[in-house]
Amino acid sequence: MCEATVYVKSDGQEREIMRDVTRVEPEGDNLVLSSLLGEQKLVRGRIVRLDFLKHTVLIEETREGNR
Repeated sequence: MCEATVYVKSDGQEREIMRDVTRVEPEGDNLVLSSLLGEQKLVRGRIVRLDFLKHTVLIEETREGNR
């Protein structure tokens, strides 16, 4: 299986926000995360790292007006 665990980096801290993610899709300034079971989450941020060996995605949170 090729699911990933997604982490968000905010204020220097990384926290897990979703497991079993099968799709990350950009939507404007946001990313739509979709899980194996159909759960979806909308995250404002940008991808910092994809680690295919560890099956992880790191997203850095962005705030409105920051790019």
